[in-house]
Amino acid sequence: MLIYEILEKCINRYEKPECEQCEDCSYGEYCPHDCEKCLDYLHNPKHAPQNAPERKYDCVHMADFYTCKYSCRYTSELMYAIQRCSGIQNVDELKVLSFGCGPCTDLFALDALKEKKLISFNSIKYRGVDYSKDVWANIHQDINKLKKDNIDIHFYYKDACILIDEIANGKWVPNLIVFQYVFSDIQKHTTANDIKHSIDTFAEYYNAKVLQNTYVILNDINLGCGYGGGRDHFDTLLSKLNNSQYSKTHFCNDNATSEYYPRGYTYGEELPDNQNLFNLTNLKKFSPFNTCASAQMIIKKVNK
Repeated sequence: MLIYEILEKCINRYEKPECEQCEDCSYGEYCPHDCEKCLDYLHNPKHAPQNAPERKYDCVHMADFYTCKYSCRYTSELMYAIQRCSGIQNVDELKVLSFGCGPCTDLFALDALKEKKLISFNSIKYRGVDYSKDVWANIHQDINKLKKDNIDIHFYYKDACILIDEIANGKWVPNLIVFQYVFSDIQKHTTANDIKHSIDTFAEYYNAKVLQNTYVILNDINLGCGYGGGRDHFDTLLSKLNNSQYSKTHFCNDNATSEYYPRGYTYGEELPDNQNLFNLTNLKKFSPFNTCASAQMIIKKVNK
């Protein structure tokens, strides 16, 4: 399975004694010499040291740690979502446009579903969009080397709005579009005007160019904008899309700490299973999550 091959590469890089991960850390004097803490500073800026600059996804060592800690959970979440997209279960060629692709957990999900014979595509054309070229360089190189012959991959390290304009003027049209933990990230690191522009640009593209039976999967932290997430943007985007059917769901969060929401915050229906679908034995040192916990919206383009 592709995900296990990539994880092995990440573990080997991270464990090399000569790597000296923190000696060249981009966070300089504020580096805690612990990639898990760096990720916490990124996801929860209030936890960072006083007067420290904003932590960003700009470190290849943190990317390897991130992939080992989170990719099995995020891949599992997308496997559950893709299985609910009934219209693409038997599509011969999947054309995937992945926003915020990072380590490509949506590609891992499709590969795993194919291996488990739960989806029957013959080929994939995958277009991954992420502004952090240097961060994901090692992992993207590994994916290109290890991918199967029936998978064609191109990565685009540019602003998503610019890329949408380019795709809109071309002939290639996706039939599966994924926003993987995008909105919680832009909520933390992007201005309100830029978020609005991104949503408006995608909505214009969707309404003008996206074809019938195309699916859009939004998968992200089950938190609203006022609580450190970006889930509110799901509904903002949906409100601008024409000719759409949709579903809202969330996983039970086994790690929820809210007295009022002991199973996690509500968002649509609760999914019946939240199990992480992968073997985590070799990842214990990275403290991976053994369950899923996201909120999801699945949108399908339909006839007028």
